[in-house]
Amino acid sequence: MSAFEDVKRVLASVAALALLALNDVRLFYTLPTTPDPGNGRTHALSLQLFGDFQTVYASLFDLGARWGLLGLILVACAWAVAETLKPAQAGNTDKSR
Repeated sequence: MSAFEDVKRVLASVAALALLALNDVRLFYTLPTTPDPGNGRTHALSLQLFGDFQTVYASLFDLGARWGLLGLILVACAWAVAETLKPAQAGNTDKSR
């Protein structure tokens, strides 16, 4: 196993976490703070960013994106843990008798 594969697993997990953080910043600054049924933004989310607490109203798309990114983080972290705990593959197997 090379050092690049180790870094790749960690970077995938960190990238997924960064996407979730960027999505939460987007939600915090762009979504309305009052319900907007005309645009489908009726689902309340409580977000906190740098100590500033705010309730925003999201659409089903926004909720789906947020939960999808959470799922991506779980998959990336599970992949990293599974690959880390996997027994090392023997690179040179001697099959001579």
